[in-house]
Amino acid sequence: MNLSVKNLGLLAIFLATIFLSTKSIFAKLLYLDEITPIMILMYRSIISLPFFLFPLLKVDWKNMEIKQVVIYGTIGSFIYLLSSIADFIGLLFISASLERAILFTFPIYVFLLSKENSKITIVQIGLIFSTVIGLIFMFNPIVIGNIKETLFGGGLVLLSAIFWAIFIIYSKYAVRMIGATVFTSAYMCISTIALVFIFMIFSRVITTNFLFEDSMMVYLVLLALMCSIIPSYLLSYGVKVISATQTAIISALGPISTLVLDVIVLNHDITINEIIGTIIVTLSVTYLTRLYK
Repeated sequence: MNLSVKNLGLLAIFLATIFLSTKSIFAKLLYLDEITPIMILMYRSIISLPFFLFPLLKVDWKNMEIKQVVIYGTIGSFIYLLSSIADFIGLLFISASLERAILFTFPIYVFLLSKENSKITIVQIGLIFSTVIGLIFMFNPIVIGNIKETLFGGGLVLLSAIFWAIFIIYSKYAVRMIGATVFTSAYMCISTIALVFIFMIFSRVITTNFLFEDSMMVYLVLLALMCSIIPSYLLSYGVKVISATQTAIISALGPISTLVLDVIVLNHDITINEIIGTIIVTLSVTYLTRLYK
């Protein structure tokens, strides 16, 4: 493989990892202006919608069963929304760095739930146990004074990670049946419609006044572009030109970059426990991912 192409692949995965790390940061900034999780998810989806609708125009619908697309897309949308809503609500109660670290453990649940996993080794059990130890380290300095909120928020994000693992497993099957482009566009479009209905049902006052505030619009657009649209294209390109091992290693920068951004942007008071915990979680999950692949 051409060295320049490989370097571009490495850069694509690196940038995708950094961009994805900003999701919880932008969400926290929006929460400062009392924007609800459902509103954030809805407007992010609406802004992203054209980028997922456009690929559908190129699909050969004569050879595609629409009913099948709707069924797979709806199921995928349901699991995706459960994961997203649990994540963004949980983020209300915990730090961005802790949220990212908990989400980073999703490969463990993919590993445990996957039918391809027939035998668990001692090494793998040890890595799972060390991941738990790492999370305990991160919880320790935070729970003082607000243990209930931290456990509640952490529990929701953990639930989000489990649902995301289920989504990953399901998506592999759905992609085989209807293709990656159709499946991605279908579940994202259906998710957008669902979020609009959820917002209309649970919001007593439907207002878009905050959208006229420049800072809110900037955060929402950046959230859609940097945490959804751009990373999806960068990841698609990167995984084609570099190995799965290299992808896993670079992706391990995610929790660390979120921790750094949490300190710089949100003025989070970092502790040695969080640094140690983040490193333990990152190394454990990354190595487990390499073994599994």
